[in-house]
Amino acid sequence: MNDYYPETTGKNEFETIYNRFFNFFYEVALHFLRHEEDAKGMAQEAFIKLWETGKYTRPEQEIKNYLFIIIRNQCLNSLRNRKKNQRNDDGQDFLLSSINYRLLNETGEDILLYQELFDKIQIAISHLTPQCKEVFSLSRFDELSNKEIASKLNISVKAVEANITRALKSLREELADYLSAKENKSPNKQIRSILISLL
Repeated sequence: MNDYYPETTGKNEFETIYNRFFNFFYEVALHFLRHEEDAKGMAQEAFIKLWETGKYTRPEQEIKNYLFIIIRNQCLNSLRNRKKNQRNDDGQDFLLSSINYRLLNETGEDILLYQELFDKIQIAISHLTPQCKEVFSLSRFDELSNKEIASKLNISVKAVEANITRALKSLREELADYLSAKENKSPNKQIRSILISLL
């Protein structure tokens, strides 16, 4: 596609797109990764791919969709690797990576409107007791069965069930506004369905 444009014109078009959208997509990556250098590197890589493919000549919405898909996939890969490395290290970092991975994996650009939702979920889970938090994370983020969790933590299946019940009760109370379709501030159906699947 670049063959149809003089080199100078192509560079000018690309620079216009870069200047207009780079900070936005850097912020997208930073939002999920919470690491400035990683976020900057991913944004730069996305724009390099945009230049190499010549897609910067496409309509604006196509360009934004293309860049978002690249950033989203990069973030998912990074978060997936973090989860593996953090499983036995820092519970809080693992929790944050797990929340971001799940939400990013199950929705699209509209998730960026819900910074408050991310924070609410993180805070709600952090209020759980240590065992309750671990049981909930193993159930919802590692997708282990109750029997597998009981074996891993050396507790009874009934204890697992009780912890999950307590966690769900607490989280549903703290996230009630987001789960209620009647609230003026309730999220769209996709966001609400993600919460329902989590809770």
